[in-house]
Amino acid sequence: MTQQSLALAPDAMPRRQTRIEFVDALRVFLIILVVAHHSLEAYATWYPSEVPLPGPPIPRIWAFLWVNAAFFMGLFFFLAGYFTAGAADRKGTAAFLGDRFVRLGLPLVLGTVLIVPLAGWSHVAMDPAMTPISYWTYVTHDFFGHGPKPADWPAGARWPTFNFGHLWFLEHLLVYSVLYAGLRALPLPRRDVASGNPPSNVAIAAYAVLLSAATFVIRIWYPQDRWIGFLGFIQMEPAHIAQYASLFAIGVYAGPRRWMETMPTRRGMAWLAVGLILALAAYLLIGAGVIVRNTSRAWWVCTAESFLCAGLCVGLPVLFRELALGTGRLWRMLAANVLAVYVFHFPIVMLLQWALIDAPAPKWLRLLATIAGAVVASFAFTNWVILRLPYARRVF
Repeated sequence: MTQQSLALAPDAMPRRQTRIEFVDALRVFLIILVVAHHSLEAYATWYPSEVPLPGPPIPRIWAFLWVNAAFFMGLFFFLAGYFTAGAADRKGTAAFLGDRFVRLGLPLVLGTVLIVPLAGWSHVAMDPAMTPISYWTYVTHDFFGHGPKPADWPAGARWPTFNFGHLWFLEHLLVYSVLYAGLRALPLPRRDVASGNPPSNVAIAAYAVLLSAATFVIRIWYPQDRWIGFLGFIQMEPAHIAQYASLFAIGVYAGPRRWMETMPTRRGMAWLAVGLILALAAYLLIGAGVIVRNTSRAWWVCTAESFLCAGLCVGLPVLFRELALGTGRLWRMLAANVLAVYVFHFPIVMLLQWALIDAPAPKWLRLLATIAGAVVASFAFTNWVILRLPYARRVF
């Protein structure tokens, strides 16, 4: 495996194979979901679009976003945590942290300066209800806050508009890596992991119950899609933070015990069925209008979402393992681009959304064209442009 980001391309663990090919395939699948997720947001009901599209949204299309949010970034966090202990053992804590700041910190800083402002500016530039401004003015004044706050700035709106955009995931992984390194520095007893067995059905169900309870309590104050600046600098959606943090921690625990490699197939397939059935139920209930935006605070929605998350996070790795996905040259190429695609796909998505605004086709067809075009173009751009730059493979 090429040396890539801990977040999206795991490092080898001591005395283990340097590749886990089905994990490569799973990461490719998840990054395609990320691209599709951001492609679809402009066509949904309440999501503020970077490229405002004329006409009404596609009815109930946000069901795809809801199901995705229930598991896909949590599974990314689990995969990141899964290889954390091995990377720190192999490199040592200091070198591990230095590597994290290169592989996570550099893309975060460069992407925040060069890519993220495009999203906010495009909304201002394309929304007829807003006063157009130049990109340079938006970046220096509105985004970074150089100069006084405008007198007519909307009440309650954040000033300046600085944010990490879709790169919040890299920020969280960097924070978690620092916290993990701090825990390693404490004089805590080391446990033998040789006999660590994958969790039982009861343990998985207990995790889902605890996750649903934590999610329900948090959503009393923070509904889904409300973002805050925790401690003033950590960009966070509290509604899903229990999922993200717990799955990273579970991944750290599971990695040395090789849970993904040793999870019994029947157990994994059973939980995959749970996740898929709940995902299908969510599509049907959203389509019927039973689940609406504010329903995300209901206890039964939090419970269903948590069991969906547990089911797919347990079942998908087992499915990809049993199908032996990830072998071959194409899979290796796609896996080598996952982090770069995560960083660079957003402008490509916006460009395709803009290019197809006046296309003589139904919105659903334009959406499918945007998803397919963004996936292909993102992998092509990163593989044949970004990764060909000097030192790029040191970061990505």
